[in-house]
Amino acid sequence: MNNNTGYARRMTKYAAIPDLVALFMEESGESERWVTVRDLRERYSLSRYQAGTITGFLHRLEFSTYGQFPYIVKKVELIEREGRSSPLRYRYLVARRTGRSAHRSSYRDTEAVPAGTMATEYEAGKA
Repeated sequence: MNNNTGYARRMTKYAAIPDLVALFMEESGESERWVTVRDLRERYSLSRYQAGTITGFLHRLEFSTYGQFPYIVKKVELIEREGRSSPLRYRYLVARRTGRSAHRSSYRDTEAVPAGTMATEYEAGKA
């Protein structure tokens, strides 16, 4: 099974994930904000088993669009671990899509991570 088939199967199983991400953004009233999978899970009482689907959807928004979905992911950052055995966690800069272009490079924030932030760029060379 290729990755696209698995992703499609998960999204069918949890079809509400795009709606929940949009609702989360609309509730904040902000056009751009940092979001973690934990934020979404806690806000909507989702199980740990749905974390992979949420992560997959957010990563998809970083590299492409999801139909007419009004948001994109501008940046992904690795959050500093609490301990050596702690799982890797990421935060996603979700922003309202503007303009006609849907390609993420049109929205990339090329500024460095602000001083004092305990996060590092997700992949080297993407800043």
